[in-house]
Amino acid sequence: MKKSYTAIYFAISLVFLLIFSWSTTPLNECYGWDSPFFQTIGLGILQGKVPYVDLFDHKGPLPFFMDALGYSFGLGRLGIFILQVLNLGLVFCILHRIALRLAGSASRAFAAVCLCLPALAVFITEGNQVEEWELPYVSLCLLFALDYLLSGRSSFPLWKSLAFGACFALVFLTRPNDGVMWIGGLYFGLFLIWIVRRRYSLIVPNVLMFILGAAVASAPFLGYFAAHDALDDMFYGMIIHNIKYAGDVMFSWGGIGMIIIPSLIVVTTLLLTRREERLKDLAFMLVPMLVFTVILIGKRDYYHYLIPLIPYMLLCYTLCLMHSQKVFLWVVCSLLIAFSYRECSFVVNTWLRSSVTREFYAQTDGLFKQVPENERNTVWNYNLDTYK
Repeated sequence: MKKSYTAIYFAISLVFLLIFSWSTTPLNECYGWDSPFFQTIGLGILQGKVPYVDLFDHKGPLPFFMDALGYSFGLGRLGIFILQVLNLGLVFCILHRIALRLAGSASRAFAAVCLCLPALAVFITEGNQVEEWELPYVSLCLLFALDYLLSGRSSFPLWKSLAFGACFALVFLTRPNDGVMWIGGLYFGLFLIWIVRRRYSLIVPNVLMFILGAAVASAPFLGYFAAHDALDDMFYGMIIHNIKYAGDVMFSWGGIGMIIIPSLIVVTTLLLTRREERLKDLAFMLVPMLVFTVILIGKRDYYHYLIPLIPYMLLCYTLCLMHSQKVFLWVVCSLLIAFSYRECSFVVNTWLRSSVTREFYAQTDGLFKQVPENERNTVWNYNLDTYK
């Protein structure tokens, strides 16, 4: 990829996150809803606290350590913002590679990446959501899978299975459902291809390398919690509590979009691949991914759960550009721009009410100074916000 495109993508990442990651952007003082939990746990790690023991959230540990890394720069949440810019810029570069492999045109690849921005604006939900950190791993695995289909080779490099396993583990350690949905579905598709195409000799060595990659990527996290005698706490927080959390809610009609959107993207992609002989086996990967998504995405209408769908949307958009499906692109992107109204309203309000937010935080700090440090964890902020 040309260096000029790399620079453009990191510039787009910077501008996009300055606007839409309103929980970490240096342009305002607001900390958001979910993001403060991850930031608090990240900061706690630097102070010797252990996730799931001293500070609790039911996500996997990876995003906590990403926030800890951001705070370790000594720049406050700006350190997290810098990591976000690097993370998203890298994602755009990988997405460009995916689109380029399909379209063969750098300008068309660039257009496909830019078409993903409205969807990302809808899904990002304040920024620093855990799914945001999953994007490089999902994008990289989709690139590997696509390369395999387009190459026409029967063999699959073992090092890619190793990388697949590592990416699966890192996404699983962010949000277990996502590891199964977005990467597990892809690799299961490869497994199906090897069976259907009678490439049996590939199965055992590649699956073993996948397991090895997952074990290597998981080892530092397991070692950390084992050293702090907190493996049980990690397992409870990330798995058991997550199951309870997912089951403790009734289905809402607002959540139907969580199924409709990925279904629309996958079905459209598969219809377009009927014209592409080289992509005839893509269904083996996309159908399991969609099935796992329908089962595991959850009943809540939390659209940040769909952030990892972005690479799959890019695949769909690229095929639409190749086959002149402009009506579909116009309709989908227009709807997404319309649905981004809610997120845009939050962005505007955080800017308009920045002085109120600053005063709110200053008063809170003043109140907390009056509370003995060992009693501060008993004080909780209920239903107070300044950015609606």
